[in-house]
Amino acid sequence: MEEGYNEIRELKEMIELCFERQNRLISKLEMELEALSNFNGKQMLDSRDMRLQLKVCDRTLIRWRRSGKLPFFKISGKVYFWAFDVYKFLREEYGTANLPTDTFVK
Repeated sequence: MEEGYNEIRELKEMIELCFERQNRLISKLEMELEALSNFNGKQMLDSRDMRLQLKVCDRTLIRWRRSGKLPFFKISGKVYFWAFDVYKFLREEYGTANLPTDTFVK
């Protein structure tokens, strides 16, 4: 009976160590991604970020870009948006007053 408890305790410790290691890796990745998505103190969002954050499809992003409502730029063929422009667009289009106004300096 005691042996079973020891095995369970060892398994629990192993699982906790794995979770701690994963959390450290996730934190490191988040820091690296944050560094990649900032330029001169301004936050950049790619199309994937936009789709996930706004819960819209690619077609919607393309429509907003083509209409000129949402400014964008390309780096090596990949589309990016300045977070400041996205917040401004959302405030203007949808009247979302609770979005940050001065968090990002343009």
